[in-house]
Amino acid sequence: MLNIFLSVAALVLILAGIIIILLAMRALTTDAMARRLQQYVALQPAANPTPTELSGVRKSELAGSFRERVVLPGFRRVAGVFGRFTPASSLESLEKQLAIAGRPLGLGPREFYGLRIIFSLLGIWLAFLILRQELTLNRMTMALLVLYIGLFLPRVWLSRRVRQRQDRIRKGLPDALDMLSVCVDAGLGFDQALLRVSEYWKTPVGIEFGRVVAEMEMGVPRAQALRNLSERLDVLELSSFVAVIIQSDQLGMSIADTLRSQAQQMRIERRFRAQEQARKVPLKMLFPMLLLIFPAMLAVICGPVIPILVRFFATLRSAGGP
Repeated sequence: MLNIFLSVAALVLILAGIIIILLAMRALTTDAMARRLQQYVALQPAANPTPTELSGVRKSELAGSFRERVVLPGFRRVAGVFGRFTPASSLESLEKQLAIAGRPLGLGPREFYGLRIIFSLLGIWLAFLILRQELTLNRMTMALLVLYIGLFLPRVWLSRRVRQRQDRIRKGLPDALDMLSVCVDAGLGFDQALLRVSEYWKTPVGIEFGRVVAEMEMGVPRAQALRNLSERLDVLELSSFVAVIIQSDQLGMSIADTLRSQAQQMRIERRFRAQEQARKVPLKMLFPMLLLIFPAMLAVICGPVIPILVRFFATLRSAGGP
């Protein structure tokens, strides 16, 4: 009876997956055709490209590794197929998380949601294969573990990337502010200093400063571009820096003095965070020691005594016998 139920459930899942893929492929084909038409319209002024231009286009298309040209685009396209069914309420939060994480693998919110669907279906399929042969406690535990990994692995991975990038921004912000202060003292304007830092450092802070410069070149006011930076990354130290820069700009204060004081404050906060992490290390080491090291030490210390105790009690038993 159980095998019949599992077979019917697998058949229903396969049919549902086929229907979803067909519907998504139809929508994807329509969108791909629209994108191609837009590209042709954008290239319309250059109606007769020269052979040199065509050669440059081919070289740019073939630039990069096989992973960048074939594997990642194919992966994003498959994820985008399943991502067509992303709830509208999840798009904004996913967009913010992906922006903080730096767009890992070039994924958008729909593509990441499609990735979650793919891993969920894969976890369900593997759990079905595990439970297909026999229903035991070990197999049920393994199936639940595989299903849990398939359902939550993409979400855990994205949360980890978000935390790592925010930590890198916090650690790199004092050095970036020192560089900004030096550039402003050398005679550059604040916008040119941001551009110089973005060109010199290909770190998360430098990349985000480059994005601020790009927004200002598109006509966005400096204050709004800095606010977008603060809202996009959701880092407390960066938000404080943006608020101080906007306020000093509005009040006519010296940008160089403001940058210098902010860099000094960020260095102090970075040192305090390092000291705080150092104080947490003994507490974090306590549980591995109790679970792993202490039992091994107890076995090494008490192990040689056990045979002696066994022989002692055996001798007492034989001496007290009839």
